[in-house]
Amino acid sequence: MLRGNYRITITAKFLILEVLVFLIGSTCGLTWEVYNYNKKWDNLLYPGIKISGLHLNNRSIKEDEDLIKNQYINPLMKKSINIEVNNKTYKLQFSKAIKNYNIQSVVYSTANLEARPSVYEKSKLLQKSPAELYSVNFVYDENYIKDYIGNIKKDVDKEAINASIKKDGNGSITVNPDAKGYKLNEAKLEEEIKDKIKYRNSRDMVIKAPVSESAAVITSDKLSDINTMITSFSTSFSSSSDERCHNIDLASSSINGKVIMPNEIFSFNDCVGERTKERGYMMAPVLVDNRVDSGIGGGICQVSSTLYNAVLMAGMQPIERTHHSLPSSYVELGLDSTVDWNDIDFKFKNTISYPIYIEAYTENKNLYINIYSNSSLVKRKYVISNDVYETIPPETKSVEDPNLPEGKIVFLQKASSGYKVKVTRDTYENGNLVSSELISDDLYPEVPGISKIGTKKAY
Repeated sequence: MLRGNYRITITAKFLILEVLVFLIGSTCGLTWEVYNYNKKWDNLLYPGIKISGLHLNNRSIKEDEDLIKNQYINPLMKKSINIEVNNKTYKLQFSKAIKNYNIQSVVYSTANLEARPSVYEKSKLLQKSPAELYSVNFVYDENYIKDYIGNIKKDVDKEAINASIKKDGNGSITVNPDAKGYKLNEAKLEEEIKDKIKYRNSRDMVIKAPVSESAAVITSDKLSDINTMITSFSTSFSSSSDERCHNIDLASSSINGKVIMPNEIFSFNDCVGERTKERGYMMAPVLVDNRVDSGIGGGICQVSSTLYNAVLMAGMQPIERTHHSLPSSYVELGLDSTVDWNDIDFKFKNTISYPIYIEAYTENKNLYINIYSNSSLVKRKYVISNDVYETIPPETKSVEDPNLPEGKIVFLQKASSGYKVKVTRDTYENGNLVSSELISDDLYPEVPGISKIGTKKAY
């Protein structure tokens, strides 16, 4: 089969050329029309544009800049934000919070002059007519805003206050109410201030300051059960130096007014704090390595020992207590409790079902510690007994000293007997013994006497 030869005639070629010319002409015409349409928007904002709530389309960039300044910036600088917190209003002036602003950059951005879109891209943007929202670029005075918020914070921030017990001269007990704590959220307030400036709404120029509340740990209702004294213990320091008296008075004032809730653990060292000159403590006699020496805070152990006895008589449970190396003069054997900052502590747990309130004060060189709680507890009485079941006589050692006159004796260390003592607590209810418990079994080691005897002969 023979394949035929096909050729495009001259007439067909002319027809194709005419179609091509038509298409090219139409395209060029359409492009020119689009170009001319777009050209008029070169210095105008696109339809639907809003800057800070102002409709800006169909005006020149210069006109829109003036509009923003006259209808937005200038009125804004005369305004202030009312910051409300705790029934008080603070006024923050916009003119002080705004350091600078840039109108031109946001206008040019919305006009897409920086993006330089193609003819057809620009045509699509015009046809789309987006309802875009833009804001003026502000430079804030960060220091002013932070300082202003800081001043509000000083007024607002308050620690929660626990309820407390007050006792008048007649012995009546009242409860001082608790108070909530408040804390200003500085970061959130700063964010809200800047948002208020940036997205101005003339109908709402008020900010409710973001403040968090905290409740007191000890509230009035928790202390309402404290209505009577349940025990009292006192010791004398009549022979003490002025410095020792001062230390006792200072330490007792630290524990005075302390409230301990049920199952709460009390730490003497945590409550009284470190004994230093800066905190007012003085040098006074202390027991160190079986001998009396001088140290900062001498006399503090009389406060801890007096409190220890009051705790025992209130029926509560000591959980950390150490006796002295030598017997104390102000309490009986087995009833002392030594303390040493960062080393030896006295701790007890409130094992009764009510809060307790500690009253501690000095008067006429006597230290008084009273414990208050619920009147239902007075039906129980606690009797503390100490039993010295062994006395250990001390040894006496003497060494000859050829440098001393013959027969002369110099005592280097005074001898002291040792003791073994048990302390028990008997509990009586309505006059009947209901329990007896061993509180402690202490050993006070004997201290040997040491002396020198002279052997030097006279010639």
